[in-house]
Amino acid sequence: MFFQSGAFKALENGTAVTWQQQQLHLQNLANLETPGYKAKSMVFEEVLEDAQGGKVYQARTVTEENTSIRPDGNNVDADKEGVELYKAYAQYSMLLDKMKSEFTNYNAVINNGMK
Repeated sequence: MFFQSGAFKALENGTAVTWQQQQLHLQNLANLETPGYKAKSMVFEEVLEDAQGGKVYQARTVTEENTSIRPDGNNVDADKEGVELYKAYAQYSMLLDKMKSEFTNYNAVINNGMK
């Protein structure tokens, strides 16, 4: 069944991660004028290889402590955050479209199989 397949799990995990990325960039933009706020970003690390030989990655949030754009210590770059937010949104939308098309395919198979 599709729900237990590796493809579905990849789509499910991809949508969860891109949603988190969007939330992270929105949080950074919301704190654009907060003195001392440090921008956060998401990094992915290879954790291990699974039984099928595929790589498993883990996402974690890091704070960018080394830079400062303004004298008050805030390092949020609105242009960069806007681009990254749009990139995460586009990836999220693409993954949802792919998931929707898979469900449409299964629906067609089920409905045509009952005739």
